[in-house]
Amino acid sequence: MKLVALKPSLWLVKLFAIDTCVALLLYLAFDANSHIIELFIAANLALLCVLILDAARQLKPPQILISRDTPSTLSYDHKHLFSIKLTNNANKKIHVKITDCVPDEFELTSAQEEFELTPSQQLAISYRLRPLKRGSFEIGPIEVSIYSAFKLWQLQWHEQNKVDVKVYPNFNRINHSESLKGVNNTRVTGLKRLKKRGDGIEFHQLREFRQGDSIRQIDWQATSKRQKLISKEYQEEQNQHIIVMLDAGVKMNLETTNGTHFDTALNALLMLSHTVLKQGDCFSMQSFNLQERWLPAVKGAQNVSRVMNHFYDLHPDESSSDYLKAVNSLLKKRSKRSLVLLVTTLNDQDINDLLPAVKKLQQHHLVALINIENVTIKQILNSEIESENDANKYCAAIELNNIYQHNSARLAKEGVICVNTQSEYLLPYVINTYLNIKHSGLL
Repeated sequence: MKLVALKPSLWLVKLFAIDTCVALLLYLAFDANSHIIELFIAANLALLCVLILDAARQLKPPQILISRDTPSTLSYDHKHLFSIKLTNNANKKIHVKITDCVPDEFELTSAQEEFELTPSQQLAISYRLRPLKRGSFEIGPIEVSIYSAFKLWQLQWHEQNKVDVKVYPNFNRINHSESLKGVNNTRVTGLKRLKKRGDGIEFHQLREFRQGDSIRQIDWQATSKRQKLISKEYQEEQNQHIIVMLDAGVKMNLETTNGTHFDTALNALLMLSHTVLKQGDCFSMQSFNLQERWLPAVKGAQNVSRVMNHFYDLHPDESSSDYLKAVNSLLKKRSKRSLVLLVTTLNDQDINDLLPAVKKLQQHHLVALINIENVTIKQILNSEIESENDANKYCAAIELNNIYQHNSARLAKEGVICVNTQSEYLLPYVINTYLNIKHSGLL
């Protein structure tokens, strides 16, 4: 342990206050050469010796064994249970206060625990941490405050029990089916209806003919050999490539009840990567703006953690989105035809920058634009008008909404698959877009 501070205890502060008051009264009541003044000075010298002796006896590190139990992974905005175990290896009782030093990006409950440890006593204290930001952080050291023998001093020691933790997006929803309600039920503009199960475009296997199979599925050569009807079973084509382009510009900092647009998008896209990899397809992802982050092709459901580890600490910056620069960068990495999902939040000025970039991207890829709508516009349109200011806001919201509708129509006319959704519905919409395109055979 390392000694970081030596502070007077509350008892010592009170004692100094009383001593100061007594000294003032004696100064007013007696002459400086008075015998009582001399006795008071002698008492203070004795007290000073006691203070020095009391502090000196505690300068050696306390004989306390400390360990921390930390969860292996942390999720954003989720409370996690931590525990600190203490063992008193000294042969005397120790009055101690424990404080875990955590970053400002964490919310800590039960920040301090104060108690007495008898010799050889073991104790475990628990507390909860709620990360308020994604990324890499360092938790620790553990601050141990110990009172001196006469409780005149409080010595603060740091146990250098630091631990590095990673805070991931809240990915726990992947185990809850209710989070995927609406998947395969949401219609995507410009796409054909889903094909029926078993009508994929890639041969899978031969099997016996079943009632309800199409005559076109019958393999007549295998049927003649086995003297019974044999059907061909198909599956959807695998090894297709899905690329996500995630806008990391200032527009994605818009706040909603579920967090920022960027946080919502990152959660949904991590869920999408899980779906894509389970379907046997390849998944790539590129964030773009001042700093670009690129994840090359990943395949296999077991590798979904690679996607998470690559983007868990990603945050949007304060610059405007440069779509053309991002498209040029992507085409240098991947020009072979793929499905590109461009996830962004459009404003009334974006279409002139976005359209040339999308047209260039369409020369090589199938493009789907996922626009996370500004929920403020919907709220204004649905609110009651009670004043002139409300009326002005309502008219401005109508104008912006009309611009968005016009821009979506322009993009759809250019053959872009356009999906407009609020942040809370982004997850089913983005997965549906992928599944509809895959099942429809557009790619």
